[in-house]
Amino acid sequence: MDISNKGKDWFTNVFDEHYEFVRNYLFYLSSDMNVAEDLVQDVFMKIWEVRQNVKNETVKPLLFRIARNLYYNSHKRKALDMRFVSSTVFENENESPEYLLEMKEFDQKLQKAISDLPEHCRIVFLMSRIDDLKYHEIAERLNVSVKAVEKQVSKALKILRQNIDFKI
Repeated sequence: MDISNKGKDWFTNVFDEHYEFVRNYLFYLSSDMNVAEDLVQDVFMKIWEVRQNVKNETVKPLLFRIARNLYYNSHKRKALDMRFVSSTVFENENESPEYLLEMKEFDQKLQKAISDLPEHCRIVFLMSRIDDLKYHEIAERLNVSVKAVEKQVSKALKILRQNIDFKI
């Protein structure tokens, strides 16, 4: 096996730098962390197999393209029921049961509204809000323009405002 140019060190650097982002991307697509963990391993196996043909400047977009293709090849699209952990703590003993119930209901509405976003819009929105990526970082990872990212986040926020009652 010839690993002279792009061997284990190159692969380790690529893996360490991109693993979490690719795994999160697959989670946003599938809404299942087990699926994401399985597929991210396949993504990096594919990168290892084609490492000699990969340019360093295109490795990020390639990882995301491979991840997306693997996801669509292995799973047919189905209705998503996003189950991400809310950042709000519901078990606060100082809050009334009514408040806790309202917060749980709001969280369910929010999760439903996010899962109902158009796919690309949802992915960009979650990369921005959950991964805390800047627009230019999202654009680079998804190989789109910064303006496209801005439009998708704006679209997501507009849809979420329409679908969620913010009276809580």
